[in-house]
Amino acid sequence: MRKQVVFLSVVIPAYNEAENFKAGILTPVAEYLASQKYSWEVILVDDGSTDTIAKLLAEYCNQHAGFKLLRIDHGGKAAAVTAGVLAAAGEIILFTDFDQSTPLAEVGKFIDHHQLGADVVISYRIGRRDTLVAKMRGWAFVTLVQLVALPGILDSQCGFKSFKQDAARKIFSNLKATKSGEKIRGGYMGAFDVEALFLARKLGYRIDQVPVEWVRYVSNRLNIWTEPIKMVRDTFKVRLYDILGKYEQ
Repeated sequence: MRKQVVFLSVVIPAYNEAENFKAGILTPVAEYLASQKYSWEVILVDDGSTDTIAKLLAEYCNQHAGFKLLRIDHGGKAAAVTAGVLAAAGEIILFTDFDQSTPLAEVGKFIDHHQLGADVVISYRIGRRDTLVAKMRGWAFVTLVQLVALPGILDSQCGFKSFKQDAARKIFSNLKATKSGEKIRGGYMGAFDVEALFLARKLGYRIDQVPVEWVRYVSNRLNIWTEPIKMVRDTFKVRLYDILGKYEQ
């Protein structure tokens, strides 16, 4: 059966997010979308969580029209976002972090860019309030990404990106370097954003960059020492896979 097309799909991955959920993090999402005139859906993807978030999200979806729950085996953020994107019916598909460090209301600017011809719209963080160490680590990774894979991209890692439907499906169906072939333990993100944007450029899609407000929320789901190493590894894997012709159709 053909999916009913909606204007905007919002994909929100969740791994052990019970605490954020109980803080009411989805309330502004629901309120913002309810005020819009276009059709929409929210796909909440439970990434094999070990806390109570799956049960909480199931109850929430039963009580809120337009919200849907998709459950997958734990595979990390790339797997969760990919599953949500490929299940989405929207003409425009956005993925955003569960903690709403970038508020959903920012999506209006992204829709404007899509209507002006952008295939992919990504965010770069302004007014970023962060620790000095985090800022330095972020600067180092941005510089590496620009040198190795994505010259001119200001912020590959901000978790607020939107895609026209055809572009989204083409890109996320072809992720290779950042697909984990090993069993994932704990939170795992990697540099799937880098690979997605690298593929977008390789496939000739127009990418627009938009400034967004961003607030850092402290989380212990990602290891602050091993995760950056995985991100660097993934970035070099993307470049290597391209050299080896693994992205050729």
